[in-house]
Amino acid sequence: MTPKTKALILNLIAFVSLFVVLRYLVLGYIISTDGLWLAFIAAVITSILAPKFFVVKDQGKEKLIMKTIFSKDIREL
Repeated sequence: MTPKTKALILNLIAFVSLFVVLRYLVLGYIISTDGLWLAFIAAVITSILAPKFFVVKDQGKEKLIMKTIFSKDIREL
């Protein structure tokens, strides 16, 4: 599996898991609104909070990198 594929799968897993938690467990009890607006709000919050995985080419090698808004450093996986 290439690093780009791993980054895509990890981005999907991180987004979906955080979206489900926000949509059904947190925002479902806090905000009483229509399902479409609730899903939109959860998607926006999730896209801000979810870690970002991407591939960087360094000295001819592809490295998988993770970046979050909670930490200033960038972690190599």
